Amino acid sequence: MRHLGVYPDLITYAVPLPDGSYNRDRHGNPKITRVTLEPEGFPAPHRPDGLTDSQWAFAISRPRRWQSAVSTFGDRAEDIAAELARSGCIVLECDFRNARVVLPPRGWTPHPDLHAAQKEDSSQRAARRAAQEKEALRLASELAPYPAAGPLVAILSAQRGGPYRDHAIEAARGLLAGGPLPRTAEETPWAAVQWLKRGKRADYAISAEPIDEGGQGAVFTAVHRPTNITVALKRLRFSDDDSVHRMGREIDMGQRYGAHPNVMPVLDSDPDYRWFIMPCANGTAADHVDRLRETSALRSLVQEVCEGLRQPHADGWTHRDIKPANILHLQGRWVVADWGLGRRPRGQTSVPRRTRTGSGFGSEGFAAPELMSGNPHNATPATDIYSIGRLIGAILTGRAPETNIPLLPETGPWRGVVVEATHRNLADRPQDVEELLRLLPDIV
Repeated sequence: MRHLGVYPDLITYAVPLPDGSYNRDRHGNPKITRVTLEPEGFPAPHRPDGLTDSQWAFAISRPRRWQSAVSTFGDRAEDIAAELARSGCIVLECDFRNARVVLPPRGWTPHPDLHAAQKEDSSQRAARRAAQEKEALRLASELAPYPAAGPLVAILSAQRGGPYRDHAIEAARGLLAGGPLPRTAEETPWAAVQWLKRGKRADYAISAEPIDEGGQGAVFTAVHRPTNITVALKRLRFSDDDSVHRMGREIDMGQRYGAHPNVMPVLDSDPDYRWFIMPCANGTAADHVDRLRETSALRSLVQEVCEGLRQPHADGWTHRDIKPANILHLQGRWVVADWGLGRRPRGQTSVPRRTRTGSGFGSEGFAAPELMSGNPHNATPATDIYSIGRLIGAILTGRAPETNIPLLPETGPWRGVVVEATHRNLADRPQDVEELLRLLPDIV
């Protein structure tokens, strides 16, 4: 019996020759002795952490040769075999030459006591499955009256266990503990995706071609596999630090203010800020420009954009990139999207140099003068007011705005609104959305 330093906590068990030698047999030939490596004290077999069900089944179903183990576990084969042996699940078999254990092992056999351990483990797993089933059905019953929770109820009611059902159970518990639930799914048909978010891209089947591409990211149609709900996935086109930081800012805003009906919500996201999930919109303001030339439709857009900006402005955020492509039509209303160029409240900018003084910032033609030639860090709500004025002018004239060139409707009630909103001097414009909205009562 010898301790083995290569695999800590395992002991070599072998029987020496009558003369006490391990080296040669009675004829003087080099002796090859088979030895086993087992844990000291022979602990009750138990499944080690970190093995998948298929790996565990491979390890304990029957004796295995070493080459078979390497084919299954690759470079981790020795580490996994040693851990299985320490857990009392297998007996490693090695050659023993010249008083030394020859590694790697020749293979292993399941430990004789493993059958009883497996039976106990199976009993415990059956008990866990039964408890999971009971809890899932209880939660499904409580959520059944709420149509918006239908996809979650379907997952809870399905006759299959496993980690995802555990995830759905936790999501259901949190939903029920969070207060009143929506009774209709019409306004937020994507709600179940947000409830079941877990930051795993594998949860989504993504279209091969993007539906839109911008400077920072590309947008794809995707389907949330567990619920079969269609959503949109935006992912970075580049992985530089600035792009990741700006997508992180967009995710942050969508999570903070996405409950507002006029802010695009973020339903799920990559922990490393390389992609996120949002509802599928029905086009941008640019796609609806013909309809928006009607006074009532344009008034609704301006009002809803202002409402989407109201609370972020109050909290110290500025969008800095209001333009037709960032105003989306969602479930019959307009929402503000893409806060990637937004300015955080003062004191929260993590890397100020990302927004450089004296450089162009925002989208040409829609960006306020202070963004294009001044200091973008000094942006205020009036900066977004300017962009709204340019948005109105672009829709009504059908022309793309050019930097420093006025873009005014020739006649009509909107001309005065655009004039007030797009003064070159920041202090001469409406200072917040409330002031801008006061200019609209006469527009009907």
